[in-house]
Amino acid sequence: MSSSPENRSSYQFGEFRIDRLDRVLIRDGQLVPLTPKVFDLLLLLIENHGHVVGKDRLMSEVWPNTFVEEGNLTQNISVLRKALSGAGHQYIQTVPRYGYRFVGHVRELLDEEEIIIEERSLARVVVEERDSSRAVATPEPPIGSPVTLSRQIAATKRVSTWILVTAPALALTVALAYFGFVRSAGNDGTSGPTAPRSLAILPFQNLDATPGHEFLGLGMTDALISRLSNLHRANVRPTSAVQKYSGSARDAIAAGKELRVDSVLAGTMQEEKDRIRVSVQLIDIKEGKTVWARSFDEKATNVFAVEDAIAEQIALSVIPRLSAEDRQRVTKHYTEDPAAHELYLQGRFYLNKFTEDGTRLARKCFEEAIAKDGHYALAYSGLAESYAFGEIGLPPQEAFPKAREAATRALELDEDVGEAHAVLAQVGFLWDWDWAAAEKQFKRALDFAPADPEIHHMYAHYLTAMGRFDEALAESQRLLELNPLSPAARNHLGWHYLYAHQFDQAIEQYKLVLSDDPNFTEAHRQLAEAYAEKGLFDNAIAETLKRWDLLGRTNEVADLQKAYVTTGWKGFWRKRLELFTERAKHTYMAPTGSAVIYAQLGNKSQALDDLERAYREHDHDLVYMKVDYVWDSLRSEPRFQELLKRMRLAG
Repeated sequence: MSSSPENRSSYQFGEFRIDRLDRVLIRDGQLVPLTPKVFDLLLLLIENHGHVVGKDRLMSEVWPNTFVEEGNLTQNISVLRKALSGAGHQYIQTVPRYGYRFVGHVRELLDEEEIIIEERSLARVVVEERDSSRAVATPEPPIGSPVTLSRQIAATKRVSTWILVTAPALALTVALAYFGFVRSAGNDGTSGPTAPRSLAILPFQNLDATPGHEFLGLGMTDALISRLSNLHRANVRPTSAVQKYSGSARDAIAAGKELRVDSVLAGTMQEEKDRIRVSVQLIDIKEGKTVWARSFDEKATNVFAVEDAIAEQIALSVIPRLSAEDRQRVTKHYTEDPAAHELYLQGRFYLNKFTEDGTRLARKCFEEAIAKDGHYALAYSGLAESYAFGEIGLPPQEAFPKAREAATRALELDEDVGEAHAVLAQVGFLWDWDWAAAEKQFKRALDFAPADPEIHHMYAHYLTAMGRFDEALAESQRLLELNPLSPAARNHLGWHYLYAHQFDQAIEQYKLVLSDDPNFTEAHRQLAEAYAEKGLFDNAIAETLKRWDLLGRTNEVADLQKAYVTTGWKGFWRKRLELFTERAKHTYMAPTGSAVIYAQLGNKSQALDDLERAYREHDHDLVYMKVDYVWDSLRSEPRFQELLKRMRLAG
């Protein structure tokens, strides 16, 4: 006895196999792209194979609660026949004036193993445009041709609109090929799942750069990286790692080797009259060859309907690889306003410069994006980041409350924005000193953006401050895995060892950093402190003076060197106190800075006075009091222990 349709796993006919649950059609191991409605037609005909299915039934079951014309059904049947053509068999028979019959031998397959789809590129995309009264199927373009979409918008907005439409679809294409490529090659060369492979998306090269649109190549890259970073299995280099390749032609294979990745996605963009042409290719670095290539040649009208159709079609192809939650993350877009999205991309471009001027420009772009779309969660999140991170040019008592306000608004609009959770985590950690709330937000941030290296970086700092060094080390190693060439990420590992009081490991790590980048000032500062903790004062002085020289404080270098030579280590710190006091006359100097100097000089009472002042002024360096090596000489002091209790860091 035949099983019910609900219990059937898949069907096979000729060289085709259709999976009912995963909603995919396979032909000789290759995916046959179908729109959802065309797939529904095929499935309904197969489940009734050998029997005529009337037109009325087909239209009512495939388009429930929607009025459709018979021409729409005819058009979709035509699309389905084309998809099945070339197989030496005519599977769909027309019964004049009544309906259609599926003819041919059909096998029901039950409890089959998972179907693994290997797809290197999409052959075509079929788009259905809907309005409130009818559904009209748009014929597919020829197999193998670029996807062509038509639209009529202002020329000044066409590039940003294309990015808004295509980034989710292209991100899904990348994810499909990326995870398919991973799955098809096991560690031993056999088929089967493996650990995630690494990927870099190089900034798209704009072949005909329009003045004022320089940010679009990197903006497209940043959008794709952000989307793929939302996937738990992703190992994608961050924007900060690839932005140096922006603005010029480059050797993608050489870049991939430099970035230490298995694969590179390279792309070009070109504007020509009312068209935009984009070409992308995924390159296997080890083999030195293209895995797949894709071209887009577009001109669009109903851009958001097109976006949804493309994303839905590709998502159906990746069900064996990506969870429903992951598919939703990759396809999601946050605004329907192309101009707002362009401003957001421009803001990300400026924010990634990590300069005070860049941050100020980014903030302006995010505010303008919000003015155009007050429900744009990503724009609020970007604004929050501009206040919470980097060279913000604002005092913390002004910046952190504004960061909280913008991040809270972003999450009111969309709970899934990982970057907004990261901002609230940083505010809770550095400003509120609410450790439990901060950790909750860090974990939420990593739930929604698990491959974002900066969130792992911030969380590692939090875990270190809490004295949870093993967990902090795991986050630091994940940061390095995601961004192995970043001097800051590699220096951070040294910082971890320093705060864990593993001074020998810290020294070795800083030497590695400085061997690649001798001008990394923070590495010189922290190496000097590691040397000092080991009692290697000559080395500590040498590294301190190198740093001050790199910072342009050459007029002070000679004074410090002379003080050390003539009066030793304490004389060096007395000169540091003198210089600190002079600078404090002209600019704000954090009280923890003077507390460090007094601790080095052995003046515990004054050091503790300054720590009390730091507490009153909410100096965020105090979050590390529990573990910071610079306070080791004060730990047994009752006032120090009391301060730890007030900060809820005791124990």
